[in-house]
Amino acid sequence: MTERGETTFSPNSAIDIAIKEMLHYFNAESQRRMRKAILNAKKEAEKHRDENTDAGARHIFREFIPAFILNQNGFAFEYEKPIQGKTPDWLDDTARLMLESYTYERGASSSFFDRVTSSVTSKCNKYKDIVAANSLRFVVSVYLDFLTGMTLTECRENSEMFRSVFDANDSLWAILFFTETQVISGRQHYGFFCLCADASFKVIPNWPFHTLNLNQ
Repeated sequence: MTERGETTFSPNSAIDIAIKEMLHYFNAESQRRMRKAILNAKKEAEKHRDENTDAGARHIFREFIPAFILNQNGFAFEYEKPIQGKTPDWLDDTARLMLESYTYERGASSSFFDRVTSSVTSKCNKYKDIVAANSLRFVVSVYLDFLTGMTLTECRENSEMFRSVFDANDSLWAILFFTETQVISGRQHYGFFCLCADASFKVIPNWPFHTLNLNQ
Protein backbone atom coordinates (compact mmCIF):
# COMPACT_ATOMS: atom_id res chain seq x y z
CA MET A 1 0.00 0.00 0.00
CA THR A 2 1.37 3.40 -0.98
CA GLU A 3 1.13 6.60 1.05
CA ARG A 4 -1.89 7.55 -1.06
CA GLY A 5 -3.63 4.31 -0.15
CA GLU A 6 -3.02 2.62 -3.51
CA THR A 7 -2.36 -1.11 -3.67
CA THR A 8 1.19 -2.10 -4.64
CA PHE A 9 1.13 -5.30 -6.67
CA SER A 10 4.91 -5.65 -7.06
CA PRO A 11 8.03 -4.10 -5.52
CA ASN A 12 9.23 -3.75 -9.12
CA SER A 13 7.79 -0.36 -10.08
CA ALA A 14 7.66 -1.17 -13.80
CA ILE A 15 5.70 -4.38 -13.18
CA ASP A 16 3.45 -2.62 -10.68
CA ILE A 17 2.60 0.07 -13.23
CA ALA A 18 2.09 -2.54 -15.96
CA ILE A 19 -0.37 -4.54 -13.86
CA LYS A 20 -2.38 -1.44 -13.02
CA GLU A 21 -2.58 -0.53 -16.70
CA MET A 22 -3.58 -4.07 -17.66
CA LEU A 23 -6.47 -4.26 -15.22
CA HIS A 24 -8.50 -1.66 -17.11
CA TYR A 25 -8.83 -4.04 -20.07
CA PHE A 26 -10.69 -6.69 -18.08
CA ASN A 27 -14.16 -6.89 -16.59
CA ALA A 28 -14.76 -6.36 -12.87
CA GLU A 29 -14.80 -10.05 -11.95
CA SER A 30 -11.56 -10.72 -13.80
CA GLN A 31 -9.95 -7.72 -12.13
CA ARG A 32 -10.93 -9.07 -8.73
CA ARG A 33 -9.44 -12.49 -9.49
CA MET A 34 -6.30 -10.98 -11.01
CA ARG A 35 -5.71 -8.77 -7.97
CA LYS A 36 -6.17 -11.72 -5.64
CA ALA A 37 -3.79 -13.94 -7.62
CA ILE A 38 -0.95 -11.43 -7.87
CA LEU A 39 -1.27 -10.27 -4.24
CA ASN A 40 -1.24 -13.88 -2.98
CA ALA A 41 1.90 -14.53 -5.04
CA LYS A 42 3.47 -11.34 -3.69
CA LYS A 43 2.78 -12.44 -0.09
CA GLU A 44 4.43 -15.81 -0.70
CA ALA A 45 7.50 -14.11 -2.18
CA GLU A 46 7.76 -11.75 0.81
CA LYS A 47 7.38 -14.63 3.25
CA HIS A 48 10.26 -16.79 2.03
CA ARG A 49 12.66 -14.53 0.13
CA ASP A 50 15.15 -16.63 -1.78
CA GLU A 51 16.10 -16.67 -5.47
CA ASN A 52 13.08 -18.75 -6.41
CA THR A 53 10.38 -17.28 -4.18
CA ASP A 54 9.27 -14.76 -6.78
CA ALA A 55 8.64 -17.54 -9.31
CA GLY A 56 4.93 -17.57 -8.51
CA ALA A 57 4.64 -13.81 -8.88
CA ARG A 58 6.56 -13.88 -12.17
CA HIS A 59 4.33 -16.63 -13.48
CA ILE A 60 1.12 -14.82 -12.55
CA PHE A 61 2.30 -11.56 -14.13
CA ARG A 62 3.29 -13.35 -17.34
CA GLU A 63 -0.11 -15.05 -17.43
CA PHE A 64 -1.63 -11.61 -17.84
CA ILE A 65 0.45 -10.42 -20.81
CA PRO A 66 -1.00 -12.34 -23.81
CA ALA A 67 -4.61 -11.82 -22.66
CA PHE A 68 -3.89 -8.12 -22.13
CA ILE A 69 -2.61 -7.77 -25.70
CA LEU A 70 -5.63 -9.66 -27.03
CA ASN A 71 -8.10 -7.57 -25.04
CA GLN A 72 -6.37 -4.41 -26.25
CA ASN A 73 -7.32 -5.62 -29.72
CA GLY A 74 -11.00 -6.11 -28.96
CA PHE A 75 -11.14 -9.57 -27.40
CA ALA A 76 -12.97 -10.26 -24.14
CA PHE A 77 -10.83 -12.69 -22.17
CA GLU A 78 -11.88 -13.37 -18.60
CA TYR A 79 -9.46 -14.60 -15.93
CA GLU A 80 -10.11 -17.99 -14.30
CA LYS A 81 -13.74 -18.02 -15.39
CA PRO A 82 -15.28 -21.36 -14.35
CA ILE A 83 -16.40 -23.69 -17.12
CA GLN A 84 -17.67 -27.21 -16.50
CA GLY A 85 -15.98 -27.46 -13.12
CA LYS A 86 -12.57 -26.16 -14.22
CA THR A 87 -10.93 -22.73 -14.25
CA PRO A 88 -8.65 -22.17 -17.26
CA ASP A 89 -6.34 -19.18 -17.11
CA TRP A 90 -8.32 -17.30 -19.76
CA LEU A 91 -11.60 -17.76 -21.61
CA ASP A 92 -13.27 -15.63 -24.29
CA ASP A 93 -16.79 -16.97 -24.85
CA THR A 94 -17.43 -14.67 -27.79
CA ALA A 95 -14.29 -15.54 -29.77
CA ARG A 96 -14.50 -19.18 -28.62
CA LEU A 97 -10.91 -19.13 -27.38
CA MET A 98 -9.35 -20.71 -24.30
CA LEU A 99 -5.82 -19.69 -23.29
CA GLU A 100 -3.52 -21.46 -20.83
CA SER A 101 -0.06 -20.23 -19.81
CA TYR A 102 3.29 -21.92 -19.33
CA THR A 103 6.40 -20.24 -17.94
CA TYR A 104 9.75 -22.02 -18.15
CA GLU A 105 11.05 -21.67 -14.60
CA ARG A 106 14.41 -22.22 -12.98
CA GLY A 107 15.77 -25.38 -11.48
CA ALA A 108 14.93 -28.25 -13.84
CA SER A 109 17.31 -30.25 -15.99
CA SER A 110 15.08 -31.42 -18.86
CA SER A 111 15.26 -29.68 -22.22
CA PHE A 112 13.07 -26.78 -23.26
CA PHE A 113 11.32 -28.90 -25.90
CA ASP A 114 10.64 -31.75 -23.46
CA ARG A 115 9.24 -29.38 -20.86
CA VAL A 116 7.05 -27.57 -23.36
CA THR A 117 5.81 -30.88 -24.75
CA SER A 118 5.00 -32.20 -21.29
CA SER A 119 3.25 -29.02 -20.19
CA VAL A 120 1.21 -28.62 -23.38
CA THR A 121 0.15 -32.28 -23.30
CA SER A 122 -0.88 -32.00 -19.66
CA LYS A 123 -2.97 -28.91 -20.36
CA CYS A 124 -4.56 -30.48 -23.44
CA ASN A 125 -5.50 -33.59 -21.49
CA LYS A 126 -7.02 -31.46 -18.75
CA TYR A 127 -9.22 -29.40 -21.06
CA LYS A 128 -9.79 -31.53 -24.17
CA ASP A 129 -13.33 -32.57 -23.24
CA ILE A 130 -14.33 -28.98 -22.49
CA VAL A 131 -12.68 -27.76 -25.70
CA ALA A 132 -14.59 -30.35 -27.75
CA ALA A 133 -17.92 -29.85 -25.99
CA ASN A 134 -17.83 -26.07 -26.43
CA SER A 135 -16.15 -25.88 -29.87
CA LEU A 136 -13.27 -23.84 -28.47
CA ARG A 137 -9.88 -23.08 -29.96
CA PHE A 138 -7.26 -24.00 -27.35
CA VAL A 139 -4.07 -21.91 -27.13
CA VAL A 140 -1.07 -22.46 -24.85
CA SER A 141 1.17 -19.43 -24.34
CA VAL A 142 4.85 -20.10 -23.63
CA TYR A 143 7.09 -17.42 -22.14
CA LEU A 144 10.70 -17.49 -23.33
CA ASP A 145 13.67 -16.14 -21.39
CA PHE A 146 17.41 -16.82 -21.30
CA LEU A 147 16.81 -20.11 -19.48
CA THR A 148 14.93 -21.63 -22.40
CA GLY A 149 17.85 -21.44 -24.80
CA MET A 150 15.33 -20.54 -27.52
CA THR A 151 14.47 -17.19 -29.07
CA LEU A 152 11.39 -16.23 -31.05
CA THR A 153 13.49 -16.39 -34.22
CA GLU A 154 14.68 -19.90 -33.37
CA CYS A 155 11.10 -21.01 -32.64
CA ARG A 156 10.11 -19.69 -36.06
CA GLU A 157 13.08 -21.23 -37.89
CA ASN A 158 12.63 -24.57 -36.10
CA SER A 159 8.84 -24.64 -36.17
CA GLU A 160 8.76 -28.18 -37.57
CA MET A 161 10.08 -29.54 -34.28
CA PHE A 162 6.75 -28.63 -32.68
CA ARG A 163 4.66 -30.54 -35.22
CA SER A 164 4.76 -33.65 -33.03
CA VAL A 165 3.19 -31.68 -30.17
CA PHE A 166 0.21 -30.81 -32.37
CA ASP A 167 0.02 -34.35 -33.78
CA ALA A 168 -0.17 -35.77 -30.26
CA ASN A 169 -2.85 -33.34 -29.08
CA ASP A 170 -5.95 -32.99 -31.24
CA SER A 171 -7.39 -30.32 -28.95
CA LEU A 172 -4.39 -27.99 -29.42
CA TRP A 173 -5.07 -25.13 -31.82
CA ALA A 174 -2.01 -22.92 -31.25
CA ILE A 175 1.18 -22.34 -29.26
CA LEU A 176 1.91 -18.68 -28.63
CA PHE A 177 5.56 -17.91 -27.82
CA PHE A 178 6.42 -14.54 -26.33
CA THR A 179 9.34 -12.78 -24.69
CA GLU A 180 10.59 -9.41 -23.54
CA THR A 181 12.11 -7.33 -26.33
CA GLN A 182 12.98 -3.74 -25.47
CA VAL A 183 12.14 -0.96 -23.06
CA ILE A 184 10.76 2.17 -24.73
CA SER A 185 9.99 5.27 -22.66
CA GLY A 186 10.17 3.20 -19.50
CA ARG A 187 7.74 0.56 -20.76
CA GLN A 188 8.62 -3.08 -21.36
CA HIS A 189 7.63 -4.30 -24.81
CA TYR A 190 7.12 -7.90 -25.89
CA GLY A 191 7.53 -9.92 -29.04
CA PHE A 192 5.18 -12.73 -30.08
CA PHE A 193 5.21 -15.65 -32.49
CA CYS A 194 2.30 -18.05 -32.88
CA LEU A 195 2.28 -21.57 -34.33
CA CYS A 196 -1.16 -22.70 -35.43
CA ALA A 197 -2.67 -26.04 -36.46
CA ASP A 198 -4.70 -24.48 -39.29
CA ALA A 199 -5.39 -21.21 -41.09
CA SER A 200 -8.52 -20.23 -39.17
CA PHE A 201 -6.64 -17.43 -37.37
CA LYS A 202 -6.94 -15.50 -40.64
CA VAL A 203 -10.70 -15.09 -40.15
CA ILE A 204 -10.51 -14.04 -36.49
CA PRO A 205 -11.02 -10.25 -36.40
CA ASN A 206 -8.07 -8.30 -34.98
CA TRP A 207 -5.86 -11.35 -34.36
CA PRO A 208 -2.72 -9.44 -33.29
CA PHE A 209 0.10 -11.99 -33.53
CA HIS A 210 2.41 -13.01 -36.36
CA THR A 211 1.21 -16.56 -36.96
CA LEU A 212 2.50 -19.52 -38.95
CA ASN A 213 0.14 -22.28 -40.07
CA LEU A 214 2.07 -25.52 -39.65
CA ASN A 215 -0.13 -27.25 -42.23
CA GLN A 216 0.01 -24.70 -45.04
